[in-house]
Amino acid sequence: MASKYARPEVSLKLAIPLSTILVIYAGLAFTGVPRFRDKAGQGVLTNFRQPATNINFINHRLQTAPLWLYQGLHAAPAILWCISIPLQHLAHLRRERLDIHRTNGYLALSLSLIQILSGVAFLLWDLAYSHENIYHIHVLRFRGLWIPPFAWPTFKAGLWLYAPVFFYTLLRTVQTARAHEREQHRNWAVLHSICGYAIAINRVNLSFILLFGDLLSLFPRVIRHNWLGLPLRHSDIVTVEISAFAAAAAYAYVVAGVWAIIEMRKGKPIR
Repeated sequence: MASKYARPEVSLKLAIPLSTILVIYAGLAFTGVPRFRDKAGQGVLTNFRQPATNINFINHRLQTAPLWLYQGLHAAPAILWCISIPLQHLAHLRRERLDIHRTNGYLALSLSLIQILSGVAFLLWDLAYSHENIYHIHVLRFRGLWIPPFAWPTFKAGLWLYAPVFFYTLLRTVQTARAHEREQHRNWAVLHSICGYAIAINRVNLSFILLFGDLLSLFPRVIRHNWLGLPLRHSDIVTVEISAFAAAAAYAYVVAGVWAIIEMRKGKPIR
C-alpha cells in the first residue's frame, strides 16, 4: 500500500514557474513578438521564421489567422488555465474549501477542452508552424552528418499524437470526479496537469534554443559557416528553425512523460 505521504502530485515549485513562462508566451499572441527578436538579418536559431514572409510565425499568425480562434479560444484560455491549475493542487484548498476546488476544477477542465479543440482547429486549418510534409523525420546534424540517436517527428505529427493523450487524461479526470473515485481522480488530475504542462516545458525548450542561437550569433561569420556548418541562405535557416521548433515540442513530451511516470510510481495503479 502506498504511503499517504507518497501520493502523485504536481508540486507548486514546478507548476508556478511553468505557468508563468506559459503565460508570457501566450501573451505574445496579443502583443506580437518584440522587434528586437523579429528583425531581418538575424542568425540561425535567433527566431522562428515563417518561410514565405521571413517574419516570426507568431507575428505572421496575427496577420493571417482568425483572432477569435488564436486569441479568444487558444491564448486567452491558456492564460486562465495557468492560473486555475496551480490552484487545483493547493492541498489546503482541497481540504478546507471543497466548493471552490470543485468550481475551479470545472473551470480548469473546460479551459482544457477549449484549448484542445482550438489546437486541433489549428492543425486542420494548416495554421501550425511545421514542416510541410507531416511524415518527415527531423534529425540532428553537425556539418551534414547525423548525430544518433537524435530524431523526432514534425511539429504537426507530434501534436496529432499528443492531442489524444491530453483529451483522454481530461476525460478520465472528469469521469473519476463524477464517480467520486477520489484516489483515481487525484491520479488522473495529476496526469492531466502534467500533460498540459508539456506545453510549458516546450516553451522552456524554445527559450533555451533562442538563447543558444543568440550565443552562436556572437561568433564571427567565418566560424559559424565554415567551422560549425551553420546555414546562411534564408531557406536553409528556416529549415533549421522549423526542425528546432519541432524538437522543442517532441522532447517536451518526453520530459513530461518521465515526470508522469515518476509521479505515478508513488501511488496506486491508475484505471
